[in-house]
Amino acid sequence: MAKLRRSASRPSVKKAKAPAPAARSKAKPPVKKSAPKTAKAAPKKPAPRKPAVKPAPAKKPAASPAAKAAAPAAAKSEPKGRPKAPAPPPRRSTYADAVLLYERGLQALQAKRYKDAADTLKRVIAEFPEEIELHERAQLYIRVCERQIAPPDATPKTPEEQVYAATIALNSGNTDRAIALATAALQRDAENDAAEYLLGVALATRGDGKGAMAHLARALELNPDTRDAMAKEPELQALRETEELQALLAAAAAAPRKEKRGQPKARR
Repeated sequence: MAKLRRSASRPSVKKAKAPAPAARSKAKPPVKKSAPKTAKAAPKKPAPRKPAVKPAPAKKPAASPAAKAAAPAAAKSEPKGRPKAPAPPPRRSTYADAVLLYERGLQALQAKRYKDAADTLKRVIAEFPEEIELHERAQLYIRVCERQIAPPDATPKTPEEQVYAATIALNSGNTDRAIALATAALQRDAENDAAEYLLGVALATRGDGKGAMAHLARALELNPDTRDAMAKEPELQALRETEELQALLAAAAAAPRKEKRGQPKARR
């Protein structure tokens, strides 16, 4: 009882509970729940890429055989990295006429008409001074013709050489040279019947009938066999119709033959 009284007399002191801790000023952000992880799928192998199809190049037109042959030559002639040479100027209208005249000269040269060929080729140079390309070739063939026209020995010394050179000059149409050579032969040998005959033919070719008859008569006097050449000589056709030459030929036929010199031959 006494314990109960004591407990009743004493005021009951209740222990104050510790104050609850103040709430934090900042609330924690709500944690998001992540979606449940699914099982990782096996990585797929990349599909092989197909090669891109390039468009087929357009076909070029087939070149002609002449163009194919000319292409490598053109590529070689034009160095790389340098500008192309300008195209040649168009041919002038006189070019065709010059080429035509030039070809006529070559035809005369091939026919061994050297004097005509030289004269024609000289006309190419004189009448077409602007055609420089043809001039060089024309001058080359002119020199060829001049060598053919000139006698083999430009300075014959003996009467026999002079007569031979006079024959070549007369055959090539160089009458003045033939007369000079035949005259020089007679100055060395006054009894050279071949020189007298050639001098008479050369004067007849020039149109000097009187001078020709004098030398032909002298040739028949020195060698009557000269009448055979006179009867065939084309340049003496007009004189053979005269009574004077007919009488000389008849007298030579009756004269005895001489064996002093060889008989002159008619020119061809």
